[in-house]
Amino acid sequence: METSLKTGSQLTFDFTGRVAVVTGAARGVGRSLVQAFARAGAKVVAVDRDAAGLQETLSLSPDGVAAVVSDISQPEGAQATVDAAIAHFGRLDICVNNAAIAPHTSLLEERAEVWDQVYAVNCRGTFLMTQAAARLMIAGGHGGRIVNFSSAASRRGSPGATAYASSRAAVESFTRVAAIELAPHGILVNTVSPGLIDTQPKPLPPMMSETLSQRIPTLPLARPGQPEEVVAAVLFLASDASSYISGSVMMVDGASAVGSRFSEPVVDDDIRYDWVTGHTR
Repeated sequence: METSLKTGSQLTFDFTGRVAVVTGAARGVGRSLVQAFARAGAKVVAVDRDAAGLQETLSLSPDGVAAVVSDISQPEGAQATVDAAIAHFGRLDICVNNAAIAPHTSLLEERAEVWDQVYAVNCRGTFLMTQAAARLMIAGGHGGRIVNFSSAASRRGSPGATAYASSRAAVESFTRVAAIELAPHGILVNTVSPGLIDTQPKPLPPMMSETLSQRIPTLPLARPGQPEEVVAAVLFLASDASSYISGSVMMVDGASAVGSRFSEPVVDDDIRYDWVTGHTR
């Protein structure tokens, strides 16, 4: 893969001649990914089970995008998706496994059937798409890039996210295994792990509005991320700029996984170490 980089006021990518599959393309980050790859010259297969949302994505995207309504949590859906890349564009170079669901409920109220559906989409879908895409890339003999999605929720406790958070942690572990097994074929596999990204419904539901109004000021950057900021990380991992990066988890979370917003001066009032610091009291 010979993706070129152009530098200037903003880093841009050139994916001319490349074909990308993007799942979860009916809205949010997935829609932004489809548009960004197409603007960068790639041919794109946009995939979702939401036909209406997918058509809206198609209407808002540049030329060179094919829409496929498919359930990637099922083997036949994943296979149909990669087959569509060959049927429409003759090859597959990049697979972005963005599709995910995130219903929230308390641990004690979680239902097994909901848990299973979360894992079916978030984990089994990622596995099936990775497997189908990798087989096609190996047959093509030109390597490739696979970018999976996790979440900052995989690293810190989040009430109501038992199924979602654990499924995202599972994707990170899966990515490490896939990176090792697919490396001999020139296929690099990485995970992008976003924090709070501004993809919520507008207007915000009352409870969500209250929760976010309390949470956002505590974030290190005191703002949510924008979909375009996640897109930039994915484009980097899909490009030749990432040619020695595989098995990694790239956090796009404004440091929220490592701490809260800093707003006070650092005060050292522990006299035990005055002999080190030279402080006098």
